[in-house]
Amino acid sequence: MLITISTIAQLPQALTLGRSFHQHHPDQPFIIGLADNAYNLPTGWQSPFPLLTLADAGFSPEALAALSARYTPTEFRAATKPAFIRAAYDRFFQSGMLYADPSAYVFAPLSGLFNTLSTHSLLVNPHWLTAPSDSLLPDEKHLQNVGLYSSGLIGFGRHPETSRMLNWWHERVQDHAHLDFCHGQCLDQTWLMHVPTFFANTGLLKDPGLQVALWNLPERRLRHTPLGWQVSHNGQTTPLLTADFQGLLRPDEGLFQQQTRFNLGQRPDGKHLLDDYQKALREQASTGLTRIVPAYGQQPEPVVRRSWRRAAHERLSRLSRWIDTVPVRPVHR
Repeated sequence: MLITISTIAQLPQALTLGRSFHQHHPDQPFIIGLADNAYNLPTGWQSPFPLLTLADAGFSPEALAALSARYTPTEFRAATKPAFIRAAYDRFFQSGMLYADPSAYVFAPLSGLFNTLSTHSLLVNPHWLTAPSDSLLPDEKHLQNVGLYSSGLIGFGRHPETSRMLNWWHERVQDHAHLDFCHGQCLDQTWLMHVPTFFANTGLLKDPGLQVALWNLPERRLRHTPLGWQVSHNGQTTPLLTADFQGLLRPDEGLFQQQTRFNLGQRPDGKHLLDDYQKALREQASTGLTRIVPAYGQQPEPVVRRSWRRAAHERLSRLSRWIDTVPVRPVHR
């Protein structure tokens, strides 16, 4: 079983993920948690997969209004994630459940991952498998800000600890799912750093074929073969199981907009993989869904600044702070 959570605008990606999952697991449920107002769906549109609404996830109108006033659309979606996963876990769970962001894609069967879930309560996926050996960004300190484990791929087994973790996680993100590094918050993700310590039977996913993405492509190489995509890491080759295209498809998305380690123009393997994903995504791109503004999340999304704009903004901010604090002697006439 696989669940994702999306706004209406993200549904084309969610549907693409669902189709890729069913290519390899046609008998497994694929569930979409809709972190949006279902009344804003186009008239007559029907999902080929089961949809959970915010009401299904247990949110009252009063709770939704409070979350919407508190958060941006991105933060709102993060704050609803544990509740959606908990609802799917309670309603549809069979032998193991995975969560993946809608920007993910399944390239090969995940049977080994589901087998691992049979002996674990939870599985979390590190952003990196090896420490960087350069001074480029992101570095280890950046990961301490955004979280050591990615909330874009998590496994849930049938275990009392799983329910306990989902309840704990849900409680934390109601008030603390902001994107605010200065206060130790990064959506729903930083909370996952506590999971291996707080919850028994938690495992770490260290398969380099899982969640190949912008943040770990520098440590991995891809090769397309007649048998499918292969991933090389530290001299070993393994099948590509899943990839996450957040930040690759749209550079302003995600948490690594300022990264300097990966250049898609210098990685033909990454460009080929992205081209394959875009081809699959185009089959869902004519629905008009991407133009629908999320109904929840009243706070503005942060502005992404790069290159000279970022440098100019930082220098002007420092100048403004200096003007505010510089001592000025009064002038008497």
